[in-house]
Amino acid sequence: MNFRAVWGLLGKVLLLLGAMMILPAVVGLGYGEKHEALGCLAACAVVVLAGWGLMHHFRVALEDKQTIHRREGLAVVGLSWLIGGVAAALPFLFTGTLVSPVDACFEAISGLTTTGSTVMTPEQIDGLSHAVAFWRSFCHWLGGFGIVMVFVVFFPTGGRSLFRSEIPGVAREASHRRVQDSARILLKLYVFLTIIEFLLLQFAGMGAFDGVIHAFGTIPTGGFSNHGSSVMAFQSASIEVVLTLFMFICGFNFGLYETLMTAGPGAFIRKLWASSEARAYIGIMVGATLFLSMILWFDGGTNGGPPLDARPGWQDYSSLTTCVRDSSFLVVSLGTSTGFGSANFDLWPQIARIVLMMLAVVGACAGSTGGGIKVVRCMIVVKAAIVGVRRFIRPRAVHTVHMDGQALEDGVVATITAYFCLWTVVFLSGTLFLSIYGLDLTSAGTAVLATLNNIGPGLAAVGPWENFSALPDLPKVVLALFMIVGRLEFYAVAALCVPSFWRQ
Repeated sequence: MNFRAVWGLLGKVLLLLGAMMILPAVVGLGYGEKHEALGCLAACAVVVLAGWGLMHHFRVALEDKQTIHRREGLAVVGLSWLIGGVAAALPFLFTGTLVSPVDACFEAISGLTTTGSTVMTPEQIDGLSHAVAFWRSFCHWLGGFGIVMVFVVFFPTGGRSLFRSEIPGVAREASHRRVQDSARILLKLYVFLTIIEFLLLQFAGMGAFDGVIHAFGTIPTGGFSNHGSSVMAFQSASIEVVLTLFMFICGFNFGLYETLMTAGPGAFIRKLWASSEARAYIGIMVGATLFLSMILWFDGGTNGGPPLDARPGWQDYSSLTTCVRDSSFLVVSLGTSTGFGSANFDLWPQIARIVLMMLAVVGACAGSTGGGIKVVRCMIVVKAAIVGVRRFIRPRAVHTVHMDGQALEDGVVATITAYFCLWTVVFLSGTLFLSIYGLDLTSAGTAVLATLNNIGPGLAAVGPWENFSALPDLPKVVLALFMIVGRLEFYAVAALCVPSFWRQ
């Protein structure tokens, strides 16, 4: 392990992240928020000086590109999310928005990992300054594309190792062209989608600042809003349609959109239809929307369910249009791990809440900005289980798992099933750990699920209209680490925990 090169590369990442803190300072000055602007500038100075110091001290190691390989790439990516989270917490502390360093790191890591969980109350969110609200959501935008990916675009040193370590789900076309070119294509697409969504939100009636915040929260499927009641604050069907559309779009593998930009619409459509994962993703979103719409409609207050006055906060779902509107928004929001809220789904019937949490477990497509286990992994695990039954019935026959017409090697299937098992062990262990602190099973389980799958809200004590502020510091630290684990994928984090990985 070339530790000197690792620290030098981390210095560059910090330098880039620190430079980004100038933007919220400019926003603060534009809105006359001098105190917040100075706080962001102070944070910028600290992070930039730390990054420059590391770069300067380890500059010799950075000049030798031949010593930067996959191990160094994994180390830089893993440590970038940890150190970057601490650095991104400084604007919250220096502006006085959050007093506790643990809370500030939780909020910053939640932003960078596009989780969307928060320690702020709805009243605190409504009272945020423009500068801090911008930085909070801008962390989403940086983290969705990947702070390391931005680094790859501007600094080609160790680019291939960093690219592969940062987004392992993106198609391997990057091996046939310069990694920096592939990263630039994805960055252009990311910026283009953000701009288009912002313009459509303006057309739908959203204000300019609100449009920026919610575009930053949608494209990376993060979910931070500058309103305590999230998207429900706008009470606008047209705004919800735009947000639903872009959340859905960003749940696909971005490698498909790279094909669109390089080979044209025809090749994109063929590749999209040929992808069984993409077809399954569409089917899951549409099927879940129809199912939940029926559940809400039949339990809608005037369709056989308890009367509205017996259920405080419950919306009248006697209109099928309202059922489809809320169901489609929240299915896509939870299914892509965005976490925007247009209704308090914690008040929905139990079966509806279970379905939403199942969607959050599955997540979006591999190579997307969405979280979760990913659709393709779930498909392979199900197919592997079916193959296992067939082998039991006919042990001498040859049985293989197929995806998109190709047989998968047993090693690939074993790796994915092991990933699923590892996820289950971490989920159960985290739930038991939070139960020690007095959380009920629903709150503890969905708190782990919300952070481990980068969703944002859970149920009960951590539901869509609640927050994580009541938890003690140690659980907050553990949940913040879960966010990083979910963002990086388990094997990348597990590799960092193996002592032999760090040996020379």
